[in-house]
Amino acid sequence: MKATKSIRLLTVQFDLPLKFHEISQFRGAVIKTTKGKNNLFHNHSPDGMIYRYPLIQYKSINKKAALLCIEEGVEGMQDFFASTDWKLNIGSGSQPVKVENLNVRQHRIGVWDKSFNYKLTRWLPLNQENYKKYHELPGLAEQIQLLEKILLANLLSFLQGIDLYVDEKIEVKITQLLRQKLEKYKGQEMQSFSIRFSSNISLPNNIGLGKGSSSGFGMVRENTQEKQENN
Repeated sequence: MKATKSIRLLTVQFDLPLKFHEISQFRGAVIKTTKGKNNLFHNHSPDGMIYRYPLIQYKSINKKAALLCIEEGVEGMQDFFASTDWKLNIGSGSQPVKVENLNVRQHRIGVWDKSFNYKLTRWLPLNQENYKKYHELPGLAEQIQLLEKILLANLLSFLQGIDLYVDEKIEVKITQLLRQKLEKYKGQEMQSFSIRFSSNISLPNNIGLGKGSSSGFGMVRENTQEKQENN
């Protein structure tokens, strides 16, 4: 029997207009509102960084501020709703906010006997080591093979983060490179990719994959959901 798991997801959409480059400010404002008490919002402990898949993710969806909460992250939102005064300090001033939409859903994750088609935007697959390796490869085919290997690792990290371990072979195929550009991440310029890919894993819309997934990078959508495009 194939291993599958039904996970809980909560998307909280605010009435606050938010550009992609403002997501880090939005994240900081939410963390400040919760006074940093719940580490699901920031993935830090007194001992330093907590290396795990982020279960609360900060997004700009339809150009509005949003939080995507996964599994334990759904309960974590209680800390935000209990502590917020419905004002967030973003940029030069305090912004009053209200919830525009709440969406609670279940999604069954697993490896299936069919392929699903996705779009992945602003994905940051290359660290310092594999950036050099990527640009030393002789051709596009070899570069795509490397990106597919990294994407597979990102998918496995997501599955581990939701405590799902599978024995079946996970298939990943990049079908189109849409765009490459330099993005600022933690003060450094990094090469981002927007791609289309197929996989036999069923993924929920708007989850993040890879570096910066808690802050809007590497956002996944089924190809049928492309209308929710980041600005």
